[in-house]
Amino acid sequence: MKLRTKIFLTFSILAIIPLVLFTLFSYGRYSQVTYQRMDDISSHLMENAEYTANATLNSIQQTAGAFNFYYNDGSSIISDLKHFKNANSKPEVFDYYTLSQSFKKTCQNLLYSDESINGIYIFTPSGYIFESSTRENGTVNSEYDFQNKDWYQNTLSLDGAMYVSSNAVHDLFTGDRKSIFFSQCLKDIYSHEVVGVLVIDCKTDMLDLSSVNTMPDITLLTIDNTDTDDVLYTNYDELPSSFSKKRTNIMRTTLKISPLRLTVVVDYDSMFRELNVTGVMIIILCAVCIIGFIIIAYIISRYMVHPIEHLSRKMSTQKGHTLIQSTRYLDRTDEIGTLYNEYNAMVSSLNSAIKQDYQDKLIILDAQMKSLEARINSHFLFNTLEAINSMAELDDNEMIATMSLALGNMFRYTLKTQSELVTINDELGHVQDYVSIQQIRFDNRFQLIIDIPQELRTCKVLKLILQPLVENALYHGLNYCTAGDTISISGNSDGQYIYLNVHDNGQGMSPETVAQLEKSLGDEPSFTELGHRNKQSIGLKNIHSRIELYYGHGYGLTISSLPGQWTNIQIKVPVLKKEES
Repeated sequence: MKLRTKIFLTFSILAIIPLVLFTLFSYGRYSQVTYQRMDDISSHLMENAEYTANATLNSIQQTAGAFNFYYNDGSSIISDLKHFKNANSKPEVFDYYTLSQSFKKTCQNLLYSDESINGIYIFTPSGYIFESSTRENGTVNSEYDFQNKDWYQNTLSLDGAMYVSSNAVHDLFTGDRKSIFFSQCLKDIYSHEVVGVLVIDCKTDMLDLSSVNTMPDITLLTIDNTDTDDVLYTNYDELPSSFSKKRTNIMRTTLKISPLRLTVVVDYDSMFRELNVTGVMIIILCAVCIIGFIIIAYIISRYMVHPIEHLSRKMSTQKGHTLIQSTRYLDRTDEIGTLYNEYNAMVSSLNSAIKQDYQDKLIILDAQMKSLEARINSHFLFNTLEAINSMAELDDNEMIATMSLALGNMFRYTLKTQSELVTINDELGHVQDYVSIQQIRFDNRFQLIIDIPQELRTCKVLKLILQPLVENALYHGLNYCTAGDTISISGNSDGQYIYLNVHDNGQGMSPETVAQLEKSLGDEPSFTELGHRNKQSIGLKNIHSRIELYYGHGYGLTISSLPGQWTNIQIKVPVLKKEES
């Protein structure tokens, strides 16, 4: 079947059938759904409002309950408050300080876990006050006589139940912000004596139910205190004139903290007018038809173009040495299926050519390596260096002995092939062998400083990444050394990455040179002659490429310098412990 035929049939089916079905279904369900929906909406709104309000109050209760928690050793804030219940005996200053710190530590987590809480306070019968607040003007008035206040006496009379204040500016606290506070007696679980009164001061919007009121124009939500007749929250200070009084659904329920009551009033007349307009249904029907045709047109165009777009994206994102075939649309019998099958055949052919070229380059590189290895008889070289070292010791020539021993160690380290990864300590040993030779050569005119913590030295890094940087610093940074020159190697870790720094106090580099080096480090690695080095640096590009190829993108070298003063090269690698290798 041709693509044009498929498009025509698809458009006809998707345009006609949904329109007919929607029209029949709408008129069949319209009358019964309208009446059912009003009741469902009202009930659902009541449930959501009750759940939201109770969730907030439950959080307050949980916060209050945190102070009743006893630790395994039997201690708690309540047990410590027993020292502050008697006004005639003042506790030690240290006891007050200790309890204050323990109280603030407990409140810290509670305050930051609940943004609606302004502050938490404990008032003791002896007159001591412990407080922890998140706002500047949330402290207790210094001259406030709380023991003679109604809220304090009412809290005591409730015998463990929670007292709820009005939504107002309270003289208990400094400042002029409105708030709602909850208070509760704290009792010793053994003696049942009151050791303090807990006060949790909250923001005025803590009981805000606007998020659950999906119909604010026809719905009244109120939370009031049945004991004091205080209204803590309402979405209307005064009912609008459009709010009908003829037919309303009034729902009430007691919230989690018993003095508080939730009232939901739904204006059924206004809701019915919104749902029972025939003209609205006609508009909706027309809108659905229009939207339906738009959607159909979109689907059709997408259906036509999507396979081609997919293939285009597939071709544009192909990177690397291996091209990936597409498995989509291969079973189609139209022109799209033919296009995808031909594309996969082309990709297969290109992959074969790329693979052959890659293998040829590897063969050449392997041949170069074997040629180099054939030129170097490592055992002969090591034995010769050992002989030189022995002869130097017999002649008491310490410098020759040191240089031959260090050079032998360097060759052994370089030719070790057990693993690409070595410990940082091994790398530092290789660097020290190299430096010992150069210090003899340059008559100790420069100094090597190593500042790497012992715990990092057992971590694994890629082999031969430090010595070339020290060599680069010696020949380019220090410019063959003068008295007082230093090369330092430092390291640190943030737990995830290791940062190694090779720093010299030499001639530095200009910003242009640094930028040029950074650009060269960002170039993709390529096949070059074996042993090739950039004239501007000793192996910097080689080290960066090895690190990036081994660890992945984001690791490698970072260069910084100040002309005439210093140069620093930083290595970034992931943390690999010795046991992980």
